[in-house]
Amino acid sequence: MDRLRRISRHLLAGDELGLSPESCAAAASSAQPSEDAKQRKSKFVDIIRTYIMETHRLRTTGETPSMTLHEVLMMQPPYSKRTGLGKQLEKAEAKGYLAALSLLPGPWADAQTREDKLRLLELDWMAQQEGIQLQLYAAYQERYGDKGLGSNIVVPSVVMHSKVTEKITPEKQLTPLDSAIVQRIVARVIVADPEDAERVARIHVRKEPNFGVLMDSIISTTDNEHWREQRQHLVEAFLPLSSLAEILPVSLARAKDCANRLGSLAKDGQPVDMSDFLLHEAQAQLQLALLGAPESLMEETNQGIRKTFMFHPDAKLGDLSNAMKELMKVAQEDRTLGLPSDGCPVRGPLSRALQTGNFHASTDYGNLLLILFAGHDTTGHTMTWLTFELARHPDIQRKVQEEVDHFFRCLNGRDPTYQDLSKFDVLDRCITETLRLWPAVANGTFRQLQFAEELRANGESKVTLPKGTFVTISNWCRHRNPELWGADADSFNPWRSFASEELARVGCPMAARTPQSARFSPFAHNPRSCLGKNFAQMEMRLILSYLFHKFSFALAPPYDALMDTTTKASDTNPRTFRGINSGGTMGPMDLEHGGSVSEDERFLVAMKLRVAPTSAQAQWHARHRRASDVQDTLYESCEGEFVSNRGEQAGLYGSQGSKKTGVSFKFQPS
Repeated sequence: MDRLRRISRHLLAGDELGLSPESCAAAASSAQPSEDAKQRKSKFVDIIRTYIMETHRLRTTGETPSMTLHEVLMMQPPYSKRTGLGKQLEKAEAKGYLAALSLLPGPWADAQTREDKLRLLELDWMAQQEGIQLQLYAAYQERYGDKGLGSNIVVPSVVMHSKVTEKITPEKQLTPLDSAIVQRIVARVIVADPEDAERVARIHVRKEPNFGVLMDSIISTTDNEHWREQRQHLVEAFLPLSSLAEILPVSLARAKDCANRLGSLAKDGQPVDMSDFLLHEAQAQLQLALLGAPESLMEETNQGIRKTFMFHPDAKLGDLSNAMKELMKVAQEDRTLGLPSDGCPVRGPLSRALQTGNFHASTDYGNLLLILFAGHDTTGHTMTWLTFELARHPDIQRKVQEEVDHFFRCLNGRDPTYQDLSKFDVLDRCITETLRLWPAVANGTFRQLQFAEELRANGESKVTLPKGTFVTISNWCRHRNPELWGADADSFNPWRSFASEELARVGCPMAARTPQSARFSPFAHNPRSCLGKNFAQMEMRLILSYLFHKFSFALAPPYDALMDTTTKASDTNPRTFRGINSGGTMGPMDLEHGGSVSEDERFLVAMKLRVAPTSAQAQWHARHRRASDVQDTLYESCEGEFVSNRGEQAGLYGSQGSKKTGVSFKFQPS
């Protein structure tokens, strides 16, 4: 017990942070709640009952619920302590749910008493609430595994499971209890060995039933055949040339508006919250281009949707559910929508796919909710992290700007096409490195073994996990593992040696493939990889090219203190800047509202940057170049190819051949 207390204190940086063993023990004490707390609990129980009944009606009659689970959770005290863990622990042990805890290394081995076990469970729950669970698991890996961040370990975890992830069939008799979200205690295996991770992800495609918020959607259904049916139908909306290239003009128009909007926000010299800005733009892109929604509806619903998903204090009950009703109405009633197979202009292809899918109402509802969340949150966070890292690395930012400036010069005034996006190299590398260092889906993917599976344990030994074991193929630990990426694994380095299959590309013949390897899977491994990755890759290049063509970015207070810092994968101090892993995605910690968390406060995401027009920056760079006597001679051809003789200091090199022949360009590290 004493050892476990010391470990807990070490992992969570001490008593004063509100996550010490003592505070966890206090949470489980018999102190009587206040009358106000009792009333809030009673009201919340009533809300839960209403949600369960409305979900049951959705699954039986197709009636759209008046609230989403996100809105239900908004009304729960953010950091209310979980009660009933003792009984749930007894049930889990009696039913054998925790058998896997003895098969692999992990903290359970140090839990000698019931109090120790409850403390670990409370620790896991609080880490989930503070968005620091992955850092906690990484700390466990380094403490209990012998391969550091490449160690497979097992941890006890408090989870929320639901049967709504199961496919609805005519013969299935549903009851309201089938729509409940049930709290359980399970053994969770963190698969971090790269070979094990890739094999398990490719073979065991059945999901864990922990995404009940998204019903039986393509990402959450636990029925493999139901997943295949959905994927085969929805994939047409994301085909690169026949669908995405056709809706690119809509995405492009929004990217231009995005740059103008940023100019307006930055004109008075005040810092801009680029997290909020880019999340807004990602939501705009998916509604306008993928869903074919009217711009007025997008502007009306954008902020409310995003605030609800992040459980923002200013979120309003009904914003998300009302948006769902309006967008579902578009998908059901708009007859101008089109897919490539319709033989008419492609418009709002994903809404059209929902319109023609002939799936159950709960499936369509879950898929629309999924695209509203994952379709903007992951992309917005990735662009924010990239902009943050380029603000911290102005030399790399200049190279990105030089590349996008050349890109637009070569267009000779015309708009870019989908194929034109294949001409990026530095930007592709920066996006790929951002997906590695700050994976928006840092959890990776949650699966349950479809049959017994052998995994590596400590030393050279292997263990066999039984069928049904819950496993997490974590991106966070593999993407930060120095054994896989080198000593600079915690640093932003777009020049690192990526394998060709890892680099994210757009507009070229191999653009539709999933960037993946044993050590790298930002979109999960095939076959159950992210369906929307092609759209995300397209919109990121459009938005980022226009932003870096017009603006330069620098860290603003308090983020300027992060200029030369390094964030470790296993840093579990809640006050340290980190990625906040909330709702399944990881965004940058809001430093202005960070620190210890009160009962009525959640960690939020934000990123304050200074934004300056590139014309002002160009004058500074010109003075800098003259002072350092760096030549800058550009040679362009009508085909838009480019060579620079900036030399060693700038790190730009022409490929082999005469510089005046217009050979293609490649950027190399300085």
